[in-house]
Amino acid sequence: MKTFVYLVFTCFISTGAFMGALYSKTPLLLYAVGFGIWVLFLWGVFRRMKKHDERRDMERQFSEFMRTNRQHRF
Repeated sequence: MKTFVYLVFTCFISTGAFMGALYSKTPLLLYAVGFGIWVLFLWGVFRRMKKHDERRDMERQFSEFMRTNRQHRF
C-alpha cells in the first residue's frame, strides 16, 4: 500500500515537472526533476524489496536452526 502511495506522488510530481518543462525557457532542470523523482522511486522500491528478502532469509535460517536444534535435543 505504501508503494502505491509513493507511485501516485511520483506520478503527480513528474507530470507537473514535465508539463512545466514544455513551456520553460530552460527545461533541463525540470526534466532532471521529472526523471530524478522516478530514480528515487525505483531506488526505494528495490531497497524495500532487498530488506524484505533479507528478512525472509533470516526467518528461514532461524526456522531451520530451530528444526535441527529440536532434533538433537531428544
